[in-house]
Amino acid sequence: KLSALVAGELDFAGISPQHVAFVRRHPALAIREYPLIFPYGLVFNTRRPPFDDPRARLAAALAIDRREIVDGYLFGLAAPAEGPVPPGLPGYVAPPHIPLDPDSARRLVPQLATPPSFELLSVGSGEAPLEQMLQARLAAVGFHVTIRQLELSTFLDRVYGRRHDFSAAVMGIPGDPGLGFLQPLGELTGIPVPADPALAQRVFAERLPVVWLYHARGVQAMNQRVRGVRMDMRGELPSVVMWHVQQ
Repeated sequence: KLSALVAGELDFAGISPQHVAFVRRHPALAIREYPLIFPYGLVFNTRRPPFDDPRARLAAALAIDRREIVDGYLFGLAAPAEGPVPPGLPGYVAPPHIPLDPDSARRLVPQLATPPSFELLSVGSGEAPLEQMLQARLAAVGFHVTIRQLELSTFLDRVYGRRHDFSAAVMGIPGDPGLGFLQPLGELTGIPVPADPALAQRVFAERLPVVWLYHARGVQAMNQRVRGVRMDMRGELPSVVMWHVQQ
């Protein structure tokens, strides 16, 4: 898509974060960034070890460097997340800050009943840079992490199936302005979450069934002759009736 955009065959295309700097240098192209309700997290199955133990969940949360992920994996095109709801969205409840504190994480790990070893599921194939960053940070405090990349259908069957056959998974979670996604996500982790969004956010903050990683941003490249484009949390198309090509 990027090559077609540069050649003038496309006026508009979604691009990867690593291509943003190139597009910004191109005189005929422009970047549109916009916030999304699409948090990414390390989702735990609290029904099984090691993450049935809240100390394991806290140790993982203390070990992971969210800023490292945003800067190194996403080229700055996201915001570090401390909860499931992006700041500024109606209904947002500010969660307590969890610092990057690997020393405290290392002190928690020996307190667990068994050495913490688990399989980390994700969708895709290839080098898995995000998963490797998580693996390295967790290994540094005493976790043994095996990365398992799956096709989407297999991933969904294992994570959302009746048996919930996973210990932890890297997931992007589609959200909604009414925050109705919080309660089903809690059920997925094995921790009951109230329907009330404010109470639900407090449960996520207190019980840590998810280590929140980042709030994703939409990134689109466009030819500068396209005018009237505005994007927001509703997505790419709210202003589509205003789009036009300058002749």
